[in-house]
Amino acid sequence: MAVLSWPAQARAETTFSIEGFTVSGAHAEQGSSVPINGAAGFLELRQRWKPIDLVIEGIPSVGGSGYLRTPTGYPHPLTNVSIVNAISHVRIGPTNRFWLGGGLIIINQQTSLLQPPLEAASRLAGSRYEGVAYLPAGGANTVELRAAYMPALHGAVSYEIGYLQVPPGYGSEVAEATDVSAEYFFQFHDFALGAGARGIDYNAHFVTPPQLADRNTSVGALIEARFRIAK
Repeated sequence: MAVLSWPAQARAETTFSIEGFTVSGAHAEQGSSVPINGAAGFLELRQRWKPIDLVIEGIPSVGGSGYLRTPTGYPHPLTNVSIVNAISHVRIGPTNRFWLGGGLIIINQQTSLLQPPLEAASRLAGSRYEGVAYLPAGGANTVELRAAYMPALHGAVSYEIGYLQVPPGYGSEVAEATDVSAEYFFQFHDFALGAGARGIDYNAHFVTPPQLADRNTSVGALIEARFRIAK
C-alpha cells in the first residue's frame, strides 16, 4: 500500500490505487499446515490535507472455495480472507518524507475443514500503527517503505456445518499481525506506477483454552497503479 504520492509538490489531493499482490506462504493450524499460493487485489482511497492524510484500504475475499486434498487424500483447511484498513498519518518534520499514523483494521476469515465438513469463521478488529518513508530515487521517482504493526486484535469465532450453527469449542480469538512493503514508483502527470514486494504475518490464538488458532504468513511481489483524481 502506498499512502502518499508526489510528496514534493502536493499540498492537498485525492488518489485512488489498485494493487496486485502475488501471495506465497503458508496457513498453519494446531495439527496441519498447507501452502498458500495465489493472488490478491488491494484497493485504496486516500485524501491528503497538507500535513495529514486519511487512507482506506481494502482487500475483497480471496482464497479457495471448497476443500484441498493432499496427494494421499487427506484434507487440509482452505482459507478465505478479507481485510479493511482505515488509517490517518501525520507528517513528521518539515519535509514530506516521513509519516507516522494509526487507525483501525478489520479481518474476516473463513476456514473450511472436511473432517467433519465444518466451516469456522472469525472476525477480528483492533488498532493498526504504521510508519511510512518516501525517499527520492532520481527525478520525480520515489522509493516508498512502510511498516505496520497490529499488536492486539480481538474478535469472535463461529462454526457451522452448511447453514447449521454448531456449538463452538472456542468462542473468541486474539491476534497480532505485521505488514511491511517496499516499492519503487515511477511518477507521471496525475499517475504513478510502482513495483516491489510485500509481506504479511498474522498469528491468532483462542482465548479459552489458550491454543493456536491459525497463522497465515505470506510474501510476494506487487504492482500498483495510482491515480490522482482530485487536487
